[in-house]
Amino acid sequence: MSASVTVFLITVASLLMVGAIGEMLFSRIKVPAPLWLILIGAGLRLGGVVDGQTLAGLTPYFAAITLIIVLFDGGSRLRLSGGRVKAIAARGTLLAVATFFFTMFVVALFSVGIAALGVLPRWSFVHGLMLGAIVGGTSSLLTGPSLGLAGIRGRIRGLLSFEAALTDALCAVFTIAFVDVLATGSAGAGGALWTLTKSFGIAAGLGGLLGWGWIPALRLLRGSTYTYPCTLAALMLLYVLVDVAGGSPAMGVLAFAIVVGNARSFTLWLHDLPDADGVADVQLDGDAQAVHSQIRFIVKSLFFAFLGMMLAPPWSLLVMGLVLGVVILLARIPAVFVTLGARLRGSGLERRDVSLAYVCMPRGMAAGALATLPLLAELPGSEGIPTLVFAAVTTSIVIFTIGFSRAYGDGALAPSGDEDDDAAIDEPAPVAASPVADADRAVAVAPVATRPTPASEGESGAAASEGGASVGEEADAAASDAERAPPA
Repeated sequence: MSASVTVFLITVASLLMVGAIGEMLFSRIKVPAPLWLILIGAGLRLGGVVDGQTLAGLTPYFAAITLIIVLFDGGSRLRLSGGRVKAIAARGTLLAVATFFFTMFVVALFSVGIAALGVLPRWSFVHGLMLGAIVGGTSSLLTGPSLGLAGIRGRIRGLLSFEAALTDALCAVFTIAFVDVLATGSAGAGGALWTLTKSFGIAAGLGGLLGWGWIPALRLLRGSTYTYPCTLAALMLLYVLVDVAGGSPAMGVLAFAIVVGNARSFTLWLHDLPDADGVADVQLDGDAQAVHSQIRFIVKSLFFAFLGMMLAPPWSLLVMGLVLGVVILLARIPAVFVTLGARLRGSGLERRDVSLAYVCMPRGMAAGALATLPLLAELPGSEGIPTLVFAAVTTSIVIFTIGFSRAYGDGALAPSGDEDDDAAIDEPAPVAASPVADADRAVAVAPVATRPTPASEGESGAAASEGGASVGEEADAAASDAERAPPA
């Protein structure tokens, strides 16, 4: 075996091991595993184990796979209806929209300012809006697991998980929109609107159509070990098909994911059924969810190491990326205060919950993957975007780590004994001491995953999520906690 193959295998094995150990140790040291992976990736780059040319060649392939996994994960967990989710959805949507748009515009202004200093050549305000859209949302792959592993429960967990899932979708939609506008050179409002309508229409149409057609396929594949491989293959083919048709591939994947994730609701509505007892088999089953969780863990571990490897000169971009991470925090504070902090009475939230919301701002795989789209589209002035975004992602994770550790270390956020935000989540028996404590419990319980009974499926479903359930189901459970809790 050649030396290069040996180094490759040792590197991948080390990254996966560090990712798993980091997840297991998070509840003790309060440092997210991605931070360790980023540091190791940076060390590999500085040590000369990998070179920039090799990374540049891998970027388009890795970015496509990451986008497919992230958008399918986020879209399939974004529930459009169900139970008490409405109690969380209204304020969660307000929080997501406020933080996303305020961050996008603040980042756009910041980028125009540093462009005037010569850091970002050939830069426009539309470029700035695109950059703001890339980093405008929190990471659903970091927020949910961190709150779950730390034992954070109640309405705040549902709100922050809902915000993360929704902003993942907003980031994808608006980033793709600005990339399309800049790529086609549509200067006028009419031209830009036509470009967006065409791109999104093709993507949403093909993605939604294939997603709808995949619902009966899931019924046929129910219980098969090939459910997830077939679904992943369909996603990859859809990505290519939408691109060839002239639409946005990422938007097509997102549309497919939302349809498949809400298959039960759509089927109930179409057939006018009173409950979900007869449509329990139109979604990914427990085995498929477990495989998806493990694939997601592997991609996440490799991606954050890749992100660390991409942290390289020019130093001006790295420094401004670090500053950008702080700007994101400063933009988040007023948005959170207006939507949560200013209206505590009767909300089921406490001041400590709002303090957590201020620092719950880590950016992650979605931002990193979206940062490669302008470069792959060969947009003028986009050369420095990946480095800028990767540095900002790292800074946001560091800020989240420090803020979360201080708040949780003081014991202020320790869950009370009568709260149980998973009360409405029908899961297989948890494995408390599982050696594979990934970001979500689905990985940990994969060996014992069983098919839920129809009754329990009707109550909560079995969609994969950061905590083993969909965002809507987390919101249902969190809303139940909030109803039992006294007003702040």
